[in-house]
Amino acid sequence: MPGERMALELSKVIGQIHEMGQELAARARQERTLSPTARDWLRHFAHRQEELRQIATSEEGRRVRCASPGDEPLDMARPAPTMPERITLVAADGSQIYPDRHGIALYYVINIGTIVFRHGSQRAPEVATNPRLFYTDDQVFPGGELVSGDLVSAERTLAEIQVLTDLALSVSDGDVPCIALMDGPLLIWLQRTNVPQERQARILHDYLTCLRRLRSGGLPIAGFVSRPFSAEVIALLNVAHRLLEAPSGIGRPLEAKVRNVTDRALFRFLQPGERSALFVRGTAANEDFQAHGHTIYFFYLNTGADLARVEVPVWVAHHAEWLDLVHAAIYDQCRINNGYPYVLTRADEQAVILGEEREALEAMIGRAMASHGLPLPEFSRKAQQKQKARWRKRR
Repeated sequence: MPGERMALELSKVIGQIHEMGQELAARARQERTLSPTARDWLRHFAHRQEELRQIATSEEGRRVRCASPGDEPLDMARPAPTMPERITLVAADGSQIYPDRHGIALYYVINIGTIVFRHGSQRAPEVATNPRLFYTDDQVFPGGELVSGDLVSAERTLAEIQVLTDLALSVSDGDVPCIALMDGPLLIWLQRTNVPQERQARILHDYLTCLRRLRSGGLPIAGFVSRPFSAEVIALLNVAHRLLEAPSGIGRPLEAKVRNVTDRALFRFLQPGERSALFVRGTAANEDFQAHGHTIYFFYLNTGADLARVEVPVWVAHHAEWLDLVHAAIYDQCRINNGYPYVLTRADEQAVILGEEREALEAMIGRAMASHGLPLPEFSRKAQQKQKARWRKRR
């Protein structure tokens, strides 16, 4: 319509887009320049695990959240083990509707999608959803304040592992190996979130209870992190090359620009199917898990399309058969699904809440309110005006 303008005038950011391209190209060049030196350091410290553990637990190491090495050579590349003829994979993923102050009512929703995939059985995968509506005062107003996005996200992560644990334990029969798989980090770190201390403690307790149940049931669990940008191993090498002697022939360029090199760049020498050595997640984030016997380890895996980070608890990391099972199964799942586990794709497919599904839910909530004698609910004036403006723009 005459007189109207675009909400996002792209012509006004052309210069910034060009500068962004230059910045990204400079980062890529820097990564290519620094990565070989970082790999030299990795080889140099490959068998000095004890010294590096001391560095990781030092004041500086804890401050920058260094990874700590396991017992394997740091520069190792282990090929994918043979995939068992039969194995059961159970996966879960979640999504949420955050509370909207301008909606017809205050509530939030968590939906968990699951899949049971029996490799080698010729049986069709079993998919399901587990939705839950949160609306009571203690759920929506914990501590007297409207629930934060951080708390809803933490509740979703907890719901994911709870549903996953229950399902995995129910389908495992002891005759066929079974693993549980989550999307994202296995380590849940609540201290940096906007979550009340009391609720943090409850979420952590319930989360660790799930890990304990899985360990008692003999079921390995792993978290899959696609395209990770962490640099915990790089941070370890960066501190180590300052505190320990510098070998001849290896420069020291990591110091100032380490933020532009990630662990993903460091481990690009891995071939498809190969995993890196095991490392322990940064000490500060891992303390609560370590205190309860669930220290989180990780390794990098070449999925055939990219490098991913796979996280496992210590009782999987130190169980060679379970570790090989996780390695083989995740790579096989990635191999058939363009570098991302098939079961996680299907779990996400079940979990996602579409716009029309949210609209149908709100219509049901409105009818329920009206059936109990409440006035016909409506959106806030702000929401109504926004809807009108967006409708005009679409027109």
